[in-house]
Amino acid sequence: MESWNLEFTAGQFFMDFAWLGALLIAGTLLRKKIPILQKYLLPANLLGGTVGLLIGMNGLGWIELTSDRLGVYVYHLLALLFIALGLRAPKKRLGLSSVKFGLIFIAAYLVQAIIGLTIAFILVYSIKPELFAGIGLLAPLSFGMNPGIAFSIGQNWEQFGFQFGGIVGLTFAAFGFLAAYTIGIWLVRAGIKNGEAMYVKPEDGLSGDVLTGLVENPIANSDEKITTSPESIESFTFHIGLIGFTYILTFGSLKILELGLIWIGSEQEITTLWSFHFIAAAILAIGIRKIFDSTRVSAYIDDTTMTRCSNLFMDFMIVASVAAISFAVVAAYWLPLLSISVFAILATWMVVQMMTKSAFRQFRLERFAAIFGNMTGTLQSGLVLLRILDPTMRSPVSFNLVYGSGLALVFGFPLLILINAPVHYFSDVNQGFLAVLFTLIIYLVLITFFWQYLSKPKKSKN
Repeated sequence: MESWNLEFTAGQFFMDFAWLGALLIAGTLLRKKIPILQKYLLPANLLGGTVGLLIGMNGLGWIELTSDRLGVYVYHLLALLFIALGLRAPKKRLGLSSVKFGLIFIAAYLVQAIIGLTIAFILVYSIKPELFAGIGLLAPLSFGMNPGIAFSIGQNWEQFGFQFGGIVGLTFAAFGFLAAYTIGIWLVRAGIKNGEAMYVKPEDGLSGDVLTGLVENPIANSDEKITTSPESIESFTFHIGLIGFTYILTFGSLKILELGLIWIGSEQEITTLWSFHFIAAAILAIGIRKIFDSTRVSAYIDDTTMTRCSNLFMDFMIVASVAAISFAVVAAYWLPLLSISVFAILATWMVVQMMTKSAFRQFRLERFAAIFGNMTGTLQSGLVLLRILDPTMRSPVSFNLVYGSGLALVFGFPLLILINAPVHYFSDVNQGFLAVLFTLIIYLVLITFFWQYLSKPKKSKN
């Protein structure tokens, strides 16, 4: 529970978020002014985080942004992000394409994890016997899932001998972002040049708004609904309040579960419980939404506003996660960080390319770009790459991406439980992670057999 117990002043909290906001503005200005940043469509949150890394306490020390406090913010923003997504209206129909997306995500998770653990064990049994083997599992957690998840699990492992595990997780995430916005952009542009894009021709260019990141002629957002009377409460404030209320319930539920673990004599699982706080937050948010739907309270919840809230939390989480990286930690772990990242990213490229080609007849490049961006960065990265190919989101790919991601979380939840087994149920942690490695291989074989059944393209729906 370190992320709940770290002590700092209210002044530090508000100044930290003021600086994070200023860094986001700095990233926005850099994107507008520097052509090479426009070429690779680097988002303001990633640019702002890089500036924060350079001028913060891990860099030049010009501003007091410490890794400890930034890690706490990443941890809590992750749960708030899942709550905002969970409070939106559920979709009634996933569709076969979204199921295929989910299976591709799971396959990529498994390949990243297998490669990461394999490289970790090669290093452990050769030149780095002191290395914590679980470092190999931070690749799929940070690439395919979320920097907040990687930080939460890595920090949990620190008590079991993984020094700076949380920061290592954030560093992996930075490598993933770099791949999404360099390799990903290059692959997308190559596909356009080869005539593989459905809506963009080789001679077409990106609009100025997309390149600079700022809309020159803003228009009103017709999708958003105001659900409260402003003289009573601002609609956006009301939605933030709902998110806060759900987080209070999340904390209370986890405290009750913690007491239950103590009662049954499983105190060793308490830290794992709190590292999965975002799962509890998501489940509670979905449950609350169902209650609201049954009582018609959901009429006062606007999905567009909730999406804006989730984007707000995502922007602050990413800028904090990049700024929290420590150069000293990178220097200490450079060999496993670099080797695992390079091979995992290359494998992701090949797996996603192969599976999208075998499963879909239409929008192959669009689907590849969206999945590759998501499996190296975040959902936002996937949408950035997709918008290059489908600026107006006419294709079904954005739908597949969002709901395939949710399905992958369901399929991948057993993996999140499994990865903590070595530190709790094995006297030799290395033996535990070897067992996890073989289990992941078996899971991948099962997914492969299931994929053979689904991979035949359907002419009417793909």
